[in-house]
Amino acid sequence: MYWMDYHSHTNCSTDSTATLAQQAEAAFQAGIREMCVTDHWNLLDQQANPLPHSYDWTTPLANWKEARNRFAGKVEIRLGVEVGNGVLDPEGVEASLALPELDFVIGSLHNQSAAAGGKGIFTVAKASKTREDCVALLQDYMDTLDALTDTAGFDVLGHIIYPLRYLPPQYELDLKPWWDQLAHILQKVIRSGRGIELNTTQGDTVEQWTDLLRLYHDLGGEILTLGSDAHRPACMGAAIPRAGALAKEAGFRYLATYRTRTPAFVKLV
Repeated sequence: MYWMDYHSHTNCSTDSTATLAQQAEAAFQAGIREMCVTDHWNLLDQQANPLPHSYDWTTPLANWKEARNRFAGKVEIRLGVEVGNGVLDPEGVEASLALPELDFVIGSLHNQSAAAGGKGIFTVAKASKTREDCVALLQDYMDTLDALTDTAGFDVLGHIIYPLRYLPPQYELDLKPWWDQLAHILQKVIRSGRGIELNTTQGDTVEQWTDLLRLYHDLGGEILTLGSDAHRPACMGAAIPRAGALAKEAGFRYLATYRTRTPAFVKLV
């Protein structure tokens, strides 16, 4: 099977110290044939402070060109970016994505909406003291995700189950109370010719995607990428074959890769 990992980070993200060469070598050792580097471009930090609404491609582009040549014949390396909270400035995001070499864009939410204060979902989730706090966070997340799907600055929705990573486990929360709204969001994604990713959270979340994958497939979704969200070499390719097996069980026949913002498909075998 031609395995790919379409969500990875390097030291161009503030939460990683890995070089692209280290990530690419780790991908090769893990049996990954194609990877996409998708460093963070967040429009807010965890404390809701604004970050630049334009992206400086100078270092990521240089790193990608060097690694692409260095690993030719070992790992196909594609250039991407993960845009966090692009709903805050859709026009600014689109302007920075007008890069000829750009292959792939993940649209993610790492922060609450501006109306809710804009703090990082990680920060708010970890500080939640009651079930009501958690439900309010999830409602805001779903409403903001709904708004994000009305913007053009992404190719796939990233880690849709993201808040569940950090909410207190004793509340046993999931996205089922928002299933109708999630179906509406996925339908908009499908109609726009875009997709979603199955994000393994560095190998920690795979089976948690089962119901969402089936919903997406039953609605007619076909574009699905796999990503480990690796921030260090040890996690490159983490649980990617297991994620592929789950996708196949949900009815998917192909996985997506990207070339210049256009999906290409690899048959699941």
